Amino acid sequence: MNNIRKLISSIIVIVTLAISIQCTGKLLNPDYTDAAMNAVKAFHSLPEDSVEVIAYGSSHAWKGLDPMEMYKQYGIAAYNYACNWQHINTTYLFLEDSLRTQSPKVVLIETYRVNEVLTDTDMNGEIYYTKPISRFEGKRKYLKQCFGNDIERYISYYVPLVMFHENWNSIDKENFSKGRSKEMYLQNMGYEAKDTVIPANISNDTTFTQKELSEDSITTLDQIVKVCHENNIDIIFYTIPYQGEYCYSDAMKVYAEENNCTYLNLFENIDEVGIDGTTDFQDETHLNDSGAKKVAAYLGYYIKNNYNVTDLRQRKNNIWEKNLQNTEK
Repeated sequence: MNNIRKLISSIIVIVTLAISIQCTGKLLNPDYTDAAMNAVKAFHSLPEDSVEVIAYGSSHAWKGLDPMEMYKQYGIAAYNYACNWQHINTTYLFLEDSLRTQSPKVVLIETYRVNEVLTDTDMNGEIYYTKPISRFEGKRKYLKQCFGNDIERYISYYVPLVMFHENWNSIDKENFSKGRSKEMYLQNMGYEAKDTVIPANISNDTTFTQKELSEDSITTLDQIVKVCHENNIDIIFYTIPYQGEYCYSDAMKVYAEENNCTYLNLFENIDEVGIDGTTDFQDETHLNDSGAKKVAAYLGYYIKNNYNVTDLRQRKNNIWEKNLQNTEK
């Protein structure tokens, strides 16, 4: 009997310790990763084969494109599956993940970090927020690319306290905030909305010093193109204007032409898009809600006139229409 009690006590201690480690690790994780995870979970709760246009990319896309505006103006069933910090290989992971449940006709890939690939690195916030993406071959390859064969990196992915234990000295209210919920991201179709206005001085693209894309980036872009073409998906690469220099517009234009894709450099189309540095930014590099609606309207118009997408407004009780009705109440 005593042995049984000891065994039960030991199990309780081990389970309690494991839960404590996980909870503490979650408290100490990098800021904004809880919100990113909720955004991933929101995407996975969509009905299968319900989305015709999906956007990917870094926070420039996540905060800079409002899918509901595409629906409101053109009836396009769009979703924003971008997220913070995304390097191009993380974008590729998100693309592969989304194709397990969706069959888009068009994908939008924002290019702010097109020349950055995560390889042989310790765990960071960007890798960490991919945890809600369930295990499949694409994710296995992604983690292998990021972590190599370093077992400690994998441990830090599943037990974040190992990696982020030093974050205790920077805990603030953000660590206790979950950010937007999964339900809020579903309402916004993945979009990270913010109506703060902080003026930005949009850079003149004619002064940018152009650079070549790295071999790693081209390899990843080739993988993205291959997957999309195999699934009869059209690709639009695009760049959102900001206060800063974008050095890969010439390279992206050439790449798109050589690979039967489209590249839209919105620095060159600011007047058509209608972006105003005094009203449409939440900080120097990210659009606010006003700017995100303008980009969505511009890209939605382009998609509607160049691709065969459905006007979902003809179908009653679709989830975009329900979201729109809830917003207008």
